[in-house]
Amino acid sequence: MSKPAVTVIVPTYNRAALLAQALDSVAAQTFTEFEVVVVDDGSTEPIEEMVAGHATRPRFIRQANLGPAAARNRGIESAAAPLVAFLDSDDLWLPQKLETCARYFESHRDIRIVFGPMSPIDAAGAPVPGRTKPCHGGWITEHLFRSSFVHVPTVVAHRDLLRDAGGFNETLPVCEDYDLWLRLSVDNPFGLVEPPLALRRLHDNRLSKSRMSRNLAVKARMLRDFFESGRARGKLRHEIARPRLAKVCLSAGRAAFAGGEYRSAVDHFRLARADGGSFFRIASWQVIANALAIFERQVNTEPASSPAPVSQT
Repeated sequence: MSKPAVTVIVPTYNRAALLAQALDSVAAQTFTEFEVVVVDDGSTEPIEEMVAGHATRPRFIRQANLGPAAARNRGIESAAAPLVAFLDSDDLWLPQKLETCARYFESHRDIRIVFGPMSPIDAAGAPVPGRTKPCHGGWITEHLFRSSFVHVPTVVAHRDLLRDAGGFNETLPVCEDYDLWLRLSVDNPFGLVEPPLALRRLHDNRLSKSRMSRNLAVKARMLRDFFESGRARGKLRHEIARPRLAKVCLSAGRAAFAGGEYRSAVDHFRLARADGGSFFRIASWQVIANALAIFERQVNTEPASSPAPVSQT
């Protein structure tokens, strides 16, 4: 093969055993005109040794631990093919994944990005029922703002489309993919390929499930920044955006409250109210969080009491 049709980008941070399974699912593809780029995001495990003899013969790139956005962007910049596909190191593809997407592009010349639903599996690989979100194709900005249903391991896109959009936002520790899909959705229809051709592994060490209060705060800020930027003017109605922002801010506030981050919780509850969130659902949370934040501030600013005098007798 002189030049690949698709570059498969696989970022990883450790997870050597799961990475091997992910690469095995790439090797099993019925479409074979691909190259694989493994981007090691500062692993402490011997990832290069593990992938060196794999059947997919991946190109290996190592970088400092900069996060998944930077790792995927590095893969995009190094891609030799006009199309790029993403596979996280803990997920899997079904054998027809690349072939189905390649055929879709051939029959839909106006489409530059395709995706599809994912089927969840547990850590042992068994199906997990009832965890698949409804997906929408075409001009999806409003649908996507209301629900994050475009998952990284399902996406195949023109490399230049991602480059021209600036790639993934490397300042975001999470939701960097959600942010990119929203930005792309304003000017590009999304092709929807069904049925599911990717498997999402649900396990306790997923980045999206760690530090939930931070993750929800980032999500709330990202959605608000996108809406208030005016980027989606004419494609995202206020009556759709405001309830979504209120809901996400309420969730972020509750997570911050549960984590003892009371001042952050107060800010999120205030924004949820400003976006039209229910007074009855938010008010009690807001009052209690505010009282605890004031108490916490007073405790932290009180001068230390003077030590008792030492008896000289």
